Amino acid sequence: MGSKLSIAGVFLVVVAVVASMCAFVVDQREQALVLQFGNPKNVVTSAGLHFKLPWQSVETFDRRLLESDARPNEVITKDKKSILVDNYTRWRITDPLKVYQVARTQTGVASRMQDVVRGKVREVLGQHTLHEIVSGGDQANLRVELMQSIQKRADLGVQDLGIEVIDVRIKRADLPKENSDAVFQRMKAERNRIAKEYRSEGEEAAREIRAKAEKDVKFVLADAYKNAQIIRGHADAKATKTYASAHERDPKFYGFVRSLEAYKQSINEGTRLVISPDSEFFRYFGRSKK
Repeated sequence: MGSKLSIAGVFLVVVAVVASMCAFVVDQREQALVLQFGNPKNVVTSAGLHFKLPWQSVETFDRRLLESDARPNEVITKDKKSILVDNYTRWRITDPLKVYQVARTQTGVASRMQDVVRGKVREVLGQHTLHEIVSGGDQANLRVELMQSIQKRADLGVQDLGIEVIDVRIKRADLPKENSDAVFQRMKAERNRIAKEYRSEGEEAAREIRAKAEKDVKFVLADAYKNAQIIRGHADAKATKTYASAHERDPKFYGFVRSLEAYKQSINEGTRLVISPDSEFFRYFGRSKK
């Protein structure tokens, strides 16, 4: 009885070992390829428990959407400018058998896929100028069209790899350092040229404004001088008329007033005059007759 139990136990152990060697589980995030001595035998795409022969092995591949971030890629634009394009690619494995046949591993096929994408990036961007790539050109959706074109061409280029390119996105496009320095210098020179033009235009406008202001000042002064002369002439004429009227009414009194004005203007404190006392100038300084 005891030997039978031992044999049964050994048999169960052997069955369990064989079952563990034959059974395998495929996760819902994976797909599997059954290999026999390195040769593909079966592709398993459904999740769950599956079986194989004990001497067969299983290679798993991710069935999720994958993302590969490639190193910066140097691109020569249509106007012969060199730029470094940094892009990433989202892709998916559609045929594990092809992937195994051409690249053996998921890492290997990702490397070959990145080579294809880099080539398509250079091919598409090389048909446009640097200004169009950076600014988007005259069309608002040019960048979107460029990335869609790269994605379609890359997807066609990787069909024999057993994968599908879902999307290609450009993160940034930079000039090489040596080119950046030259571009910055040209930008600086261009800004200095524009600033010099603005300063020249400002100086010319200032000269025109000053010339106009000086011309206006001369016109205003000339007009004011003319009006002053007219007013002065009218005043002199009126004063002369008044003097003439006073002289006609009382010539002696008029002569007396004019003499007083002459005394006031010519004789001040400390003034010395060398003149004869009998001069006509002092005729009103004589003694008045009683």
